[in-house]
Parts: sequence; C-alpha cells; structure tokens
Amino acid sequence: MNSRLLTVLVVGLFVLGTVGAVATPAVADSTTTTQSMPSDTYVVEQDDSCYEIEPLSSDQSIEAFYDYRDHNTHPNDTDRMYSSYGTTHLQESDTSLLFLHEGTDGTSLVMVHDELDGGTAGGVVTFDLVGAPHAATWDVRNDDYDGDTNRDEFDRGDGTADASWAYIENRTGGGALNGGFGGPFSVTVHPAFNEDANLYDADVAEEFEDENVTGTGGDFWDGGEIDDWEALSGDVDDPDRHSLSLSEPVTIRTGSCDNPAIAYDRTDDGIAASVSDPSVDDRVPLQPTAGSGDGVQFERIDVTGLEDDTTLEFASEARDGPPESPAGVDAMSHLRIDGNSSADASGTVTVTVSADELDEPGIGPDDVVLYEAVDDEWAETTTEVRADRGGTYQFEAEVSSLEGVTVALHPEAGPDERSWVSDIGFAGGVAVGSFLLLSLLWVAAIWRR
Repeated sequence: MNSRLLTVLVVGLFVLGTVGAVATPAVADSTTTTQSMPSDTYVVEQDDSCYEIEPLSSDQSIEAFYDYRDHNTHPNDTDRMYSSYGTTHLQESDTSLLFLHEGTDGTSLVMVHDELDGGTAGGVVTFDLVGAPHAATWDVRNDDYDGDTNRDEFDRGDGTADASWAYIENRTGGGALNGGFGGPFSVTVHPAFNEDANLYDADVAEEFEDENVTGTGGDFWDGGEIDDWEALSGDVDDPDRHSLSLSEPVTIRTGSCDNPAIAYDRTDDGIAASVSDPSVDDRVPLQPTAGSGDGVQFERIDVTGLEDDTTLEFASEARDGPPESPAGVDAMSHLRIDGNSSADASGTVTVTVSADELDEPGIGPDDVVLYEAVDDEWAETTTEVRADRGGTYQFEAEVSSLEGVTVALHPEAGPDERSWVSDIGFAGGVAVGSFLLLSLLWVAAIWRR
C-alpha cells in the first residue's frame, strides 16, 4: 500500500474514534482504602442496644404481602375491615411491629399496629421517620381512602416521612415505605404512641376509661392503647421478636453492630445525622437533604476520617457564607452542611442531575462540576460521571471538607467554548465521520492513479 495512503487512513480512523469517544461520557472507577458498611446486612439500634436482623422474605410485592383491604381495594363479598390481612400471622394485640420485607419489589420498611379481630379497642400512633431515602414512597397506606371516618395522615418530606394513625376496635393501622432501600441507608423512627400521638383525643380516652367498653369513641378511635413495640427478624412465618421501648427513637440501617451507630433527627432547616463511636478508617454513608435545585438531588455523602462522635446538619440551601456560593458559575443546587466533624474529615458526594437540566446546545454531563467550601473559599472538585441512567446522570466528587457543596455548570460550558463534535452530538458525529471516511477513500483512489 502507498505510504501516503496508509497515513491518511490512520488519521481518518483516529478522527472517527475521537468522534465516538466524545459522544459518551467516561464512567469513573473509584477505589477506597477505608472500611465501608455492608449494604446487605441490617441492624436495629435503640439507646445502647443493637440487634442484627434479617428481612422477612416472600415472593410477593409489599402491597400484596401487606394485603390492605378497604371498600376501594376489595369488592363487597370480601372481608375488608380497613386492615392488613397479609400479616395476621405476625400481629399481636396492642402491639406495634417494625420490620424489613424483601420481595419482588425489593426491600421495604414496614410497620403494623395491633391485631385484626384481636378484641382490642383500636389505637393512635404517630411515626416520624428521618433519614428516609429520597426514592422511598408510601406504597402501603393503612388507611388510604376519602371520608370523614379516616383521620390517618401520611406525608413525605425532604429526607423525612411521617404518618399518624387512628383506628377503631378489632382493626389495624400501619403502612410501608418502598424504594431506595437497595443500597446503604439509615432511617430513625421517632415514635409517639397513645397520649403522645398527634391524633390522641383526651375526651375519647376518658370516655373509654369510664365505661370500660369498646366502641365508645366514635368513628375513628375506641380508646385503646399500644403496650408493646417489636422489631421482627428472620423467618417470615415465625420471626424472632425484639422488644423495643415505646418512648425512645429506633434506627434501622444497613451494616453491622460493629459499625458506627447512626441516628437522624429533624432540625429547623433540614435534618441532622449523628454518628457515634466512629474510627478514622470507617466510611460512613449519610443521607443528606436533596438540595435546593430542581432536577438535582444529593443522594449520599460517604464520610471518612471521623475520630470522635459527630453531628452533621444538612439543609437544602446555600451556606451562610461568606461567600454563599462560588463566584462566576451557574449554580444548579446548594447543600449547606453544619456540624462538629473532625478537622481531617472528608467525604465522597454522590449527586444525580436530570438530563433535562443539561438540555442546552453545547452542554453535557462533562460540564457539571461540584464545588466545595473550604475555609470560606470555594474550590472546584474533580467530578466524575458514575452512571448514565437514561434520563439522569449520577456523579461522584471527593471533598476535603464538610462545610458545604454546590452543583454548577462549569464557567466555560457552552457552545462557544466547546468543540464542534460535542455540539453536534452523537448522531451528527456519525454523519460527519462517515463523510470524512468517504472523502479519505476518494482521495486515496486519486492518489493510486
């Protein structure tokens, strides 16, 4: 082959390879020497007690397993006492249950109050769950119907989920969160049973106590109480039962009892994560609030280098400053971090960005940058694309401090600063590449004459 022809073809193949490479963002590969919490084992923590637990497994979705029945979900010829029919083998009178369920739709966090046809006088319960994964939703709501007799309330906030139940004699309350429990998580349940519950009615309680009969409290509660709270583990038909205090928060999380304890609570501006007994070698996964921007979500911060007990507060807003945010950038979302972390503490921030937020000429995932606040200044981090989920991109960035982070577009992002290959996109790149190849073949044919 003519040497000039060989040179031209090699150059052409290099150009085509460049077009293909630019069209697809690189996916980073990160390694760590710290000790990560396992995400396929689970514990329940309360005060100084820690129990390793196993999810209750079935071949059903959580909705089918719980089997909630009311007039909207079941026909007239079916028993439908606004209760859980699928967990009757687990239920006990005047007892609240807390457990994980693994089924066809993944892992769910489940709570069931009282016993169907158990002869009890109903009850009132409020759960405030803090640290819930952003993807978690109330897939089961017992009760979930419109009408004056339904006082139950379910809510989903930024890092929080809460519910209040009031149910009459011989029925159950409860529900289940599903979504986001496939990786590391920690959720703290702040309980309020009986007179501490939001829907407690002193007049109903007094009427029940005076008459000492069921059915006197009206349409939503008959004056009964919860006397025990249990965490279930193991065999779905005959699980182990761990008794819990009715008055203290409970954290259910991934990992083992050898890992640092984690507890979440609400703050005025967001949520706070408290880490107990960490070591510098631990990699502690924490759930922050989602962030201040639409289409951007802070998923997790894996904190390392903690030497002492630490509390970090997360708020979906810019830090107090100065300065509040990086200068000269188009900020997409802010996350403020306050707390008493060790001076050497650092972290890995995982954030997702909707592809719709990058739907501008010349803008792509490589233009997304995470900035970190360090000693009242902002520094650009090395931000890597971890996954393209077909609608969202997942990014990771290493931060050297835990003061605040901002997701932004790089100052030089845009059609005027980027190469023509990025602007035309993948399809255009293929078309241009094909044209170049045909041109090279035409030139080669001429040279061979």
